[in-house]
Amino acid sequence: MKIRRLLVKEFKETRVQGVVFAAVLVVFGASSVLLQKFIPQLVPENLAEAFQPSLTAGLADYVGNSLQMGSIVAILITIAALAGERESGTLELLLARPVSKTQIVLSKFFARVSYVFLGNLIAGLVTWYYAVYLFESFPLSKVLLAVVGLTVVISFVVGLTMIFSAWSRSKISAAFGSGAVALALAILPTVKSPYDMISPFTYGEVARQSLLGEVTVTGYLSDLGAIIGFTAFCIVLTIMIFRKVEKIT
Repeated sequence: MKIRRLLVKEFKETRVQGVVFAAVLVVFGASSVLLQKFIPQLVPENLAEAFQPSLTAGLADYVGNSLQMGSIVAILITIAALAGERESGTLELLLARPVSKTQIVLSKFFARVSYVFLGNLIAGLVTWYYAVYLFESFPLSKVLLAVVGLTVVISFVVGLTMIFSAWSRSKISAAFGSGAVALALAILPTVKSPYDMISPFTYGEVARQSLLGEVTVTGYLSDLGAIIGFTAFCIVLTIMIFRKVEKIT
């Protein structure tokens, strides 16, 4: 069984997770611009003047909410990738087929990254529609750059969670492990630590910066490259751990 057939299997078994991911990003991310427009109507009259609708604020909220909620859902849809199959006993059946452990890991990773990209693309297009319809003309190209940036950052979270899913015997332990490490890495850039460069989230600002026009082409590509490097390391480590754990068992 080649990786293409493994991917088809993953898409069939996890398509509901992809729908959930996209729905969460649309509700919590794309609706940020919509809420910005109608905030004055949602708060008491004496506070309405303090909440002036702002497209810039709405777009910033879109990136922040998409990154936060997207990362949480990415962990939830990835913890079962290997730990869930091990927990249910279906992993043994999969390993009994003529496939390599590397192919198994890659198929599960790329299936979930596909959901991350499609979910961000849908949410990005909805955000762009709200921006143009409710506020003013806004370049679609900037939204698409932000979509790519968000996809790359959240794909790192998928890769990080794959490590714990490969190691853990249960989905709960994989969720706690990956969630704790992801939270620590997300906090690191905010405390002005000399070690913040080891956190992929340090480069995650590229999504917001590309949307609001505060990044150069060189800076955009170098930041994305750094995050992709972290993600590749996670996948290599996942494969190594998966091979070792399954060899022991």
